[in-house]
Amino acid sequence: MIFSPLFKSSTHSVPSPDGQLVATLLLSKIIVRSVQSLRTVHEVTPPTASELAGPILAFTWSPSSSKILIATASHIYVLGVVDPRFRAVIRVPGPSADRPSFVRFGPDDGTIYAFSSLGIKLSIFNLATTKVVEINNPKFYQPVSASRCLSFRPGSSHLAVLTRTAGRDVISLHAPPAWDAQRSWYPDTVDCQGLVWSSDGRWLIVWESASQGHKLLFYTPDGHLFRTWTGPNATVPELDLKHAELGAGVKRCQLSPDARRVAVCDHTRFIYILEVPAALETMRFHHPTTAVIPKDTLQIWQEQLNMPQSPSARVVHAFGRVTQPISPPGPSSNSITISEPSLGGSSCTFDASSTLLASRIEDSPTALWIWDLSAMELRAVLIFSSDIASFRWHPSIPELLSITCQGRDHHGVVFVWDPLSNGPRPMDCASFFPDEKVAPKWQTVWVNSDTPPATVYVGDSNQYLLASLAESGDPHPHWKDVQLSPSYGNTLSIDNVLQSNEDWNGSLTDMEDDTQSGPDDTFSFKKL
Repeated sequence: MIFSPLFKSSTHSVPSPDGQLVATLLLSKIIVRSVQSLRTVHEVTPPTASELAGPILAFTWSPSSSKILIATASHIYVLGVVDPRFRAVIRVPGPSADRPSFVRFGPDDGTIYAFSSLGIKLSIFNLATTKVVEINNPKFYQPVSASRCLSFRPGSSHLAVLTRTAGRDVISLHAPPAWDAQRSWYPDTVDCQGLVWSSDGRWLIVWESASQGHKLLFYTPDGHLFRTWTGPNATVPELDLKHAELGAGVKRCQLSPDARRVAVCDHTRFIYILEVPAALETMRFHHPTTAVIPKDTLQIWQEQLNMPQSPSARVVHAFGRVTQPISPPGPSSNSITISEPSLGGSSCTFDASSTLLASRIEDSPTALWIWDLSAMELRAVLIFSSDIASFRWHPSIPELLSITCQGRDHHGVVFVWDPLSNGPRPMDCASFFPDEKVAPKWQTVWVNSDTPPATVYVGDSNQYLLASLAESGDPHPHWKDVQLSPSYGNTLSIDNVLQSNEDWNGSLTDMEDDTQSGPDDTFSFKKL
């Protein structure tokens, strides 16, 4: 493994979708750094600190990795990275109390959507035509759930939106670029919990609330119901009988990248694998309650902490292969004690090849289960000493998984696993930070890349680094010869400045394009 030097960061630092760049919002500039060379390749001038006073609601890349979006309570800024002359400002319509709660780019660089914090409307802005389309009463609008309320169809970019009017769920389809409503209908749901297009754009999948029992609806692109899945046909084990009798249904569902399968988690210890679009259950994986027996095709790895003898030294993380039957572990000492742990799949996700599925259940939060869909069996169990905080497959490289855990001993430690490794490999990135510590709210994400070696972004509100899975003798990446740019280490973070100037109450200066004779009030543009 090869680690880059540390670079100045903030709470708004994110890799680009194409995996080539990392953008960091600082006080006086946006530093855009190359992942390959680690050099600063662009410096973008952001709005002034007074204009960005108050919380920054979004800092994100455009789909093409050529623009950056910054959203505040009253304005949305779009800044060109490749072309620094491009600059757009959107004045968010509506009362100040109804600020945006969730702002993102749409399917292209010219489309931006924003949910209002009171759930009054979903606004879709077109940067090319300076027009805005408003869709009233989106069902979900908070940051944690807004993404379940809309989905852009791959290929054609048709928009499916879930709204709720007069106590009934409504699904509508909108065609770009004007986003006119093509069709709307009432789905056969009482309390719909989300919708999503399949990756091939052939099916729109809708799921019902768990309180209403098992139900998944499969629609064609023109909105006609094709299939309905109403739950497993066979009986369930006695341990899960009480949940089946109560009718607890779909808790979460996850589509595979190849659009052939959907994994459904409910309030039992099962994961149901359905074929798309037949809506037929072809596999059923069960998280065992009894001892798991290791074998040639099932590897079980358990974390072992080697406590340091010196108080200043860091804990050493290692994994040993379990050779004897072992029972699934319960919550770790870091967990909040509850009288009766809830059951069911906490989360599950497919790898890039759609052949492996990783899952975590709530009553065993320290274990990660890896299922092989081609062999229809459990492939590996990874047992950690602390509750699992997150796990992510690499977006492009198959069968490559990263895991992070809760607890002080796991701050800044990323575990990487693949089927051919001897257990998860710990990457102690915190040892490269000052005083060998990272802030509690640190983050890690994969840097997108189609070919190995994979790279991981690890950072907190002050600094970040990149960690490559390349071996020391590999020619890539050439990070050892990099000389740090002047931007490193001497640029003040915008977060620190805003915190030290809490009474700063600046006003935004409108940026209008003189060539526009009668622009929409919502938009203003300026070419620098």
